[in-house]
Amino acid sequence: MFSRRNCLSLIVLLALGGLSTAADKKMTFEIYPDSKGEFWWRLKDGDGANVATSGQGYSKKTECTKMVDNFKADISKYEFDVYEDNAKKFRFRMKAKNGNTVGSSVKGYDKKADVESVVDSIKKGAKDADKKEVAKEK
Repeated sequence: MFSRRNCLSLIVLLALGGLSTAADKKMTFEIYPDSKGEFWWRLKDGDGANVATSGQGYSKKTECTKMVDNFKADISKYEFDVYEDNAKKFRFRMKAKNGNTVGSSVKGYDKKADVESVVDSIKKGAKDADKKEVAKEK
């Protein structure tokens, strides 16, 4: 027979097990054309949620692909700027050494620690992320 303590321990173990599996899954860079013929990239976490985007279109697919390849080769060359937006949500910008913004978060987070966790995941997962092309956005 289970005691309350054993039951609670089992629930905690199951909950923690579920949280750790998302971090173990590979991220994916998707390269896609928009309706105007520009190419964009987006980064999805291991569960398929969008976490970052190029924030700008590239006129050539090769330019967009090169940016993704640069991230995969050495994400440490890019600075992550965490900031609070006008809605009091925390976001990040990815900046190149020349100061140009080359990517950003797709949403705001209530806690600074949450956006910092996403940034850490990107820093750890970008090099091993899959890269794929997807069909035109609608």
